[in-house]
Amino acid sequence: MKFIVYLVISMCTFSMVSVSVLAEETTEILTPRGGTPLTQEELDSRIGRFGEVDEIPEDFKFNDAETKLWHADHLANINKPLSLYYEFVKSGSYEEGFTDSVYLKILELNDDGSKNAMMEFFTAERKQVVSPENVTSINGNPAIGIYMQGDVYEMNRLTDGHWRHFQKSIKISLRNDAVIEPTTFKFNGKTYQGEKIYFSPYLNDPHRRDFETFADKYYEFIFSDDIPGSLYQITTIIPDRSNEGADPLILETLTLIDVKE
Repeated sequence: MKFIVYLVISMCTFSMVSVSVLAEETTEILTPRGGTPLTQEELDSRIGRFGEVDEIPEDFKFNDAETKLWHADHLANINKPLSLYYEFVKSGSYEEGFTDSVYLKILELNDDGSKNAMMEFFTAERKQVVSPENVTSINGNPAIGIYMQGDVYEMNRLTDGHWRHFQKSIKISLRNDAVIEPTTFKFNGKTYQGEKIYFSPYLNDPHRRDFETFADKYYEFIFSDDIPGSLYQITTIIPDRSNEGADPLILETLTLIDVKE
């Protein structure tokens, strides 16, 4: 029974992502940020193939950071159909960057408070798969889960590692290391109050020597109940430790840029 509970908890880190994509025995060829499918060899690589099962306390509760990312009703402040426009920007010295768009349209408000929506995450050859479960009867902002799905696949691609390892490391770090603090930001010329959640999941990773170049990766999320969809920005940074003051190896941001009725 504890094993079943552990699996449920470990998967809820990406609970807004299609269950079939994250299934333990998936044979699907997955696509990271740049649109190039991962090979079976990449999917079967050995970094982080853990076999241990964690003991889950009977009084287990999600902490504030986990709740804000995965269990909050991000869409509660939307009371009519509207469209959210996000911009994704990848830059840095490690490889070629790009800019693309993310579009979330709230179509219907259900009686239970959930929403039905449609989402386009990237365009053309970079377009990510958005399953009906990601956008039907939802409370959370699906941009978060799809972004993080792409992130672990990117770490898989960059390191010859395994996405399951990076997924688990993020789950553990979010529980044990994440910091929440007040922040301010500007959106459409107005200053907003919000909360910033940040953590670095691979700092103490027992396998970090296998991907040392990328092991200092930093994650940051900014939320505010005062903007539709609650999510303002996601930032991930892989710093260049080889040269003090150097630009990041990889810097990625997903930022809300407009809301339209």
